[in-house]
Amino acid sequence: MAEQVNQRIEDMINELEQMRRTNLYDEEEIKEISRKRKEFEYKVQRRIKEKDDYVQYIAYELALLEDISLRRKMHKLGEKKKDLEYAIAKRLNKLFKQFIYRYQNEVEVYFEYIKFCRSVGFDSAVSGIIGQMLQIHGDKAKMWQMAAKWESKEQNNLESARSFLLKGIHRHPESDILYLDLFEIELMLAFKTKDEEERAKFLKRADVIWKNGAENINDLSFLFKLCDITIKYDVEDNTKEVKGEIWEKRSNKEVWSYIATMELRGCHWEQIEEFTDDENNFSKEVNYYVAVYEEALQRFPENNLCTKYIHGLLSVSESICTDVQKLSAVKHAWLNGHESGLLSEDMFAFGFEMLKLENETSQDELMEILDTASKYNPKARYIWEEKLKLNKSNEKKVLTVLQDASKVLKSDDTLHLWNLVLDNIDSKDMLQNFYKRFKNCENSTLLSIKPKLLEKMYEHIGLKAARELYEELIRTPPTQVELHKVMIDIEKSQEKPNAKCIRKCYECSVQYHGTDNVEVWVDYMKFETENGSIQAVPAIYRRAIATLKRELVDEFIKVQTLAKLK
Repeated sequence: MAEQVNQRIEDMINELEQMRRTNLYDEEEIKEISRKRKEFEYKVQRRIKEKDDYVQYIAYELALLEDISLRRKMHKLGEKKKDLEYAIAKRLNKLFKQFIYRYQNEVEVYFEYIKFCRSVGFDSAVSGIIGQMLQIHGDKAKMWQMAAKWESKEQNNLESARSFLLKGIHRHPESDILYLDLFEIELMLAFKTKDEEERAKFLKRADVIWKNGAENINDLSFLFKLCDITIKYDVEDNTKEVKGEIWEKRSNKEVWSYIATMELRGCHWEQIEEFTDDENNFSKEVNYYVAVYEEALQRFPENNLCTKYIHGLLSVSESICTDVQKLSAVKHAWLNGHESGLLSEDMFAFGFEMLKLENETSQDELMEILDTASKYNPKARYIWEEKLKLNKSNEKKVLTVLQDASKVLKSDDTLHLWNLVLDNIDSKDMLQNFYKRFKNCENSTLLSIKPKLLEKMYEHIGLKAARELYEELIRTPPTQVELHKVMIDIEKSQEKPNAKCIRKCYECSVQYHGTDNVEVWVDYMKFETENGSIQAVPAIYRRAIATLKRELVDEFIKVQTLAKLK
């Protein structure tokens, strides 16, 4: 192996000399190039080869080739260009061949090889590479398509591309991509020729191709793509036939979505005219679009289809209708979806916000819309939120809405609504009524609003009411640590804090949470150290050691020790 590597390195001496003579690289750079090549050669010559060895070697030589080109431009050098670049290109060509021979299943390398051949002018080799690729990977329809694209796009040879596609279809009679590309090539050939007879021949072939494809491929998207191609080339007869074929498949909801979209693009289906409503003050295209979707929603009453309907209108361009007309159409579609109960929660929220911003719908009408929506989708939190907001000035209605929502919503959503109401309470009477409802509520999840309820009681009624509520809440466990913290903060915020009351809160806190919460003990000891009785701290420390779960005792000792060091 060493002899082979040395021989290959010797073969490169002429290249290195050319680099030196032209001053493209200095001595150190040339030594580094020689070293790297020797390293790569050892890797690709060893008995057990890795794919990455070839990938890295090829990448290095390609980068070197590009670097030489850049340096030539920079120094305006053309000397020995053919000798140097051609030698590197020959080596790369050999490396690519070895790579493909060893890793024939690596499809990407064929296209990298083709790109390389084009970049260095080895165009004559491309057909051979493509032939080799198809011989090995002809079982993949995509390979025939890529070969045809090379011939049509890069070589501008439509006949050769057509030949590849025909062979590909012979092997893959159910490949939509091959039929579509062949159909388009026939149309391109038809419109390139000036001979009417030739054009008719190509159009007839195109007609045969799409019909054969439609027989073999049971996929609506194939027909949709065919229709797009016929419109692109403005082939009236083909378009009419393909549209008819699509209309025959109207038992599938996707057909209606496609037709509606095409109506916005000006491609009209005469069959839909029976569904149109001339009273709608929309542009012709939008009116057809609306008619298609509203007929579709009667046949397929689904949320997703309704959402597509509205999204499509939102994306309508200014060339089709004004912003005012678009808004009117969106509102019309939204109300239609609402009345049919087909709006998703997100889509309902979007439209309802639109109605509020428009400010043309009365509160009673908005409430009627919300009542209807809650029948169709009673578990939608947004609807109940809006009901609460609309009735915020009517305490009785707010509490009724809250009670009704609690019967149908999930625990988290119910809790969100209770918190929302509590955040917006602005009177003493409402707070008291709210608390009465809260006491009668059986949902244990709502217990988490106890701390906020305590805060509101203090804000609206005062310290005495907060103390009474705290007493009541701790008599009916469970409680949260946060509840005790809130009461402690309230007591500490007084002009003359009452140490006895604060101590009582800490005692309640450690009573309910002292077994599994280190922080409550640390806070209690900190209070006694700073503001209470420092003589009580050792006793609290011993109680904490005795009360905490065994696995938390070490953590408590550690925290307390660190606190002393600070």
